[in-house]
Amino acid sequence: MQAQADSLGLQLLFVHIPKDTDDYLQAYVDGLRRVRDEHNIKVIATGDMDLVGTMERNWIDRCCEKAGGMRCYLPLWKTDRKENLDALLREGFEIIFTCVKSPFFDGSWINRVLNEDAVKEMQEIAEQGAKEGLEKPLDLGGERGEYHTMCLNGPFYQKRVEIEANPEPHREDTGGTNWKGNIHNADSVWTISLTEK
Repeated sequence: MQAQADSLGLQLLFVHIPKDTDDYLQAYVDGLRRVRDEHNIKVIATGDMDLVGTMERNWIDRCCEKAGGMRCYLPLWKTDRKENLDALLREGFEIIFTCVKSPFFDGSWINRVLNEDAVKEMQEIAEQGAKEGLEKPLDLGGERGEYHTMCLNGPFYQKRVEIEANPEPHREDTGGTNWKGNIHNADSVWTISLTEK
């Protein structure tokens, strides 16, 4: 993330949420308040596309309202996932897959470039899941955490972000997350494994 921020000429800000917090919502709100007060941030933009799990309202929107003096901007809210992917390709973004989850993906997707072939294959995976009657087939935008990506280059980048990945991704067999919210119930998760510099 730091390399991306540097290439874009932006400051990278972190909101640290204590891992042992009993009130995740309040810890998140407190973090947003710090960002608001220390950096005069009034708007938080997010790539959220839809509600996930049992949420009745967008999480960031809720947190911004509770923090006060901030609002949430959701430019991708309820937009067509395929159109979004096509726009990324058309506009020249270079994107790779950095985390994928079963049953939709396997380790071969890690470090794979998001291109027309990948989008076509993802559409086929989504269609197959729908035919099989999956309650939640693949969301092409990865909105339920089915996959994550990293942008290495594109508009506004001053230089390409260079990474060195090991040939084999890291694999974690979870046995199922048992949480039906953002991260679907995956048995296996593969993530990019970067080499030490």
